[in-house]
Amino acid sequence: MFRTYRLAALSMALGASVLFSSCSKELDVTPESAVSPDQINESNVGFFLNGLYRAATPERDNYLINDIRGGNYTWTPLSGNNSAYGRLITGNGVDDGLSYSSSLWKNTYRSIYSANNVIEACDKLGAEGSVKVVKAEASYLRAYLYYQLVTAFGGVPVIVENTTENLPRNTADQVWDQIIKDLDFAIAEAKPLQEATNKRVSKEAATALKARVLLARGNKAEAAQLAQSLIQSSGLSLTADYGSIFRSTAASREVLFAFSNLKTETNLRFSSLFWPYGTTWAGSYFVQPSTEVLESLYTPDDVRGAVNIDTIYNADKTYNVIVSKYWDVQPVIVSRLSEMYLISAEGLPVDQGITYLNELRRIRGVEAFEATDFATPEAYLNAVLEERRRELFSEGFLFFDLVRTGKAVELPNIQNTSQYVLPIPGDQINLSNGMLTQNEGY
Repeated sequence: MFRTYRLAALSMALGASVLFSSCSKELDVTPESAVSPDQINESNVGFFLNGLYRAATPERDNYLINDIRGGNYTWTPLSGNNSAYGRLITGNGVDDGLSYSSSLWKNTYRSIYSANNVIEACDKLGAEGSVKVVKAEASYLRAYLYYQLVTAFGGVPVIVENTTENLPRNTADQVWDQIIKDLDFAIAEAKPLQEATNKRVSKEAATALKARVLLARGNKAEAAQLAQSLIQSSGLSLTADYGSIFRSTAASREVLFAFSNLKTETNLRFSSLFWPYGTTWAGSYFVQPSTEVLESLYTPDDVRGAVNIDTIYNADKTYNVIVSKYWDVQPVIVSRLSEMYLISAEGLPVDQGITYLNELRRIRGVEAFEATDFATPEAYLNAVLEERRRELFSEGFLFFDLVRTGKAVELPNIQNTSQYVLPIPGDQINLSNGMLTQNEGY
């Protein structure tokens, strides 16, 4: 575990802005920018929570890592198969020096320490009334951060009180248990969606993430029950305009929660990974849709295809096929209603689940299934997973969907189940003085 400082793992300025300290081999927090929970009071705790939202907003590549590893993309001539993207796509050269592992580990723990500061401050303030709501939102954000870690690395140190000590890894089950504990508190104490809006954590947002977690843990019936309750009570509905979910996220009737990602603050532009230089949303064009995606993912009548994939023609009559889902700076969606339909479809018996699967397919312009189309439960599961891939394309789901269903080993970049998780960053193992252990196979 990297060394930590009790004052703060991430410094947050009042207002919506956050001051980041540099991070090299250790987490380096200077006294000028560090904040102690003792400095947070009832009048300013909301400002520090705003800073936590910004800190917890996932970085572009970390948000999309499951699409990169899962087969939705291939590299481009600009990035090459020896780049960090190419290594994850091919599976070659993935080791404890992988930049993805290091970035995800450091940035996520930095934000967890900030969440701990806000939660500790709320406890000292009595955690009642509006302060309890702040604690609920911070608890959700901590749960989301640990979800990122456990799905990427397996067991990691669970830190709910900031410390200077090097700590060993907890088991994956213990990490999942902490996630559930934080989400249960958020479900009980956060504001309802109607009041919070989809720009903030709500009871419904926490319930949606819990449904995802339960599905990941194999508790499919309970996950489906939560998902069904949200479909019935959230006040949201599926929209025929698939593109509007991403182009007009704040007003979307499908979005349960999305990080605001303002140009004046976080300013993440996912399109920079996909669009070539000189195009509308000029970027680096480091990955492009894989052959499998282009040839078999979307049928011509599926409205999602035209939103997610496009062909850009250049002045010299050459062209690039791109992931076109993201334009400029957009909110970063965490949960939306269609995921609840897919969880219901997967978690219920086929004769019930197919109703939810077909309702989603119809509104996306795709022909409905009949229960007789599936000779076995496995065939039905494969159909649901394929629908998840279509619907949630480039939203950070694919690889872990294959992991949790035991299918990731069939990918060409995965040789054995040890590679379902990323290597623990080597520099963090060195800094832990032997406390951290490496994942098997690395």
